[in-house]
Amino acid sequence: MYLIPSGVNASELSTSFTDQLAKDGIALKIGGYGKGLGTPQKNNFAPRVGFAYQVSPKLIARGGMGIFYNAFENQGYGPNDGENYPFVYNFNWSSVNDWTGIGAPGSNPNPWGSCATAAPSHVATLSSGFSCINFTPAAVNAAGLGLQGLQFAFKTPYTISANFTLQYQIQPTLSVQAAYVTTQGRHLQTGIGANNVEQILPSGQATDPFLPFHGFGGGSYQATVGSSSYNGLQTKIEKQYAGGLNFLAAYTWSKTFSDAGDLLNGGNVGGYRAASVPGFGIGKDRGLANFNITNVFHLSGGYALPFGKGQRFMSGAGRMVDAVLGGWSVNAIATLEGGQPITLSCPAGTTAGTSCDDLIVPGQSQKLGLHTDSNGKLSWFGNPAAFNQPCVLGGAPGATVPTASPAGCVALNGFGALGGGPSTSTAPGFRRLDFSTFKDFRLTERFTVQFRAELFNIFNHPNFNAPNFGGNGVVAVPNSGNFTSSNFGEIGSTRDAPYDPRQIQFALKLYY
Repeated sequence: MYLIPSGVNASELSTSFTDQLAKDGIALKIGGYGKGLGTPQKNNFAPRVGFAYQVSPKLIARGGMGIFYNAFENQGYGPNDGENYPFVYNFNWSSVNDWTGIGAPGSNPNPWGSCATAAPSHVATLSSGFSCINFTPAAVNAAGLGLQGLQFAFKTPYTISANFTLQYQIQPTLSVQAAYVTTQGRHLQTGIGANNVEQILPSGQATDPFLPFHGFGGGSYQATVGSSSYNGLQTKIEKQYAGGLNFLAAYTWSKTFSDAGDLLNGGNVGGYRAASVPGFGIGKDRGLANFNITNVFHLSGGYALPFGKGQRFMSGAGRMVDAVLGGWSVNAIATLEGGQPITLSCPAGTTAGTSCDDLIVPGQSQKLGLHTDSNGKLSWFGNPAAFNQPCVLGGAPGATVPTASPAGCVALNGFGALGGGPSTSTAPGFRRLDFSTFKDFRLTERFTVQFRAELFNIFNHPNFNAPNFGGNGVVAVPNSGNFTSSNFGEIGSTRDAPYDPRQIQFALKLYY
């Protein structure tokens, strides 16, 4: 059904548009839902509960659970139903055919042909401008018109979040903590496409006869049908400031699975292979989310060196010695993270209207690691033999059979021809160490000057994007995601813009 809010008269619509709706079996409804195009949910209930219990003088147990609602997520341009016909439309005349004798008569009519303000040769002039054209919805040719859609019975996205935490005090200033944390996302908004094929077709087959809407373009369609699941073990050890030392070390092991991609941020995970094919849908593309990082370790802290006046060592130092050796402290922040998942698409398309992901070859190690390949370029995949693809499907729709192409392919029929799934491999990880040192100069009881030297990315260590990554202003190495190419695995950019080199800054601060 195509919905238009009240205030639009059916007579203002293009005949070609209403005719095309009828041909594709799409009902037209104007008004009926007030000023909007749907009905909101009014029964969203978000209970939350939590507890804390002192098991012993040094052991605390905490837990909680709650439901948290989100909202419609706009991607900037879309999905925006206000961008649809009859509110937004384009006119284009690239060539005039019927009056020049080029092409079939009437295939591209001349809009100035009968206009009184046109030049004698029936062409536009600067003075006539667009006065000969009627810019109204009724003049729109609906052939190939792209439409944007949003699920009518829009379900509010929500998450169910829960945690159970144990915290133990080792010393008055030292504690450890371990927590199980889970977040289950439901009714997540995702783009599944508005005009997809609905069956597996052989490669090279014309897809138009198998599309649900033949006269309209691809367009977009958003639905709240996605889901996600996060489960993680979050641990930390914390030393509060005492004796000049404080630190916080945190390690998380977790996995996030989802069949709904991040709408606003890109990643290395591919899109849906066969979103509208019954029995496959978006569920078969459920895998590690593009933002999943299984292992994360962070360490931060500082230490005031025990030298100088009032400290453990050299407490009786004179003013000059204390000015040189006393008042120093060091601080550091270390980050170690694993890589995010990668989808590698099949080098040769196996079907028509659907897509294919690489297969992982059993018993073959991918040999992941940064190295220089035979082209002298930085590469991540060390063993192309760890990847393969299904054979291209031939035959007729509904009776497709695997061919012997490409050489060495795996003969798979039906859904198997779409490959192995979204989480083919893992991208390079992230490493970074920031370091700083401070020196305090006490001038009086009220005034202290602090000298700071801060070194960001002290080891000047680059962090790289995944092979075949293109976006955020960078261009991927051609065919770096194709295991049959000599460029396979080559990396073309770093994760930090533009290169995140070592940066050093100095500062003076006055405390009073």
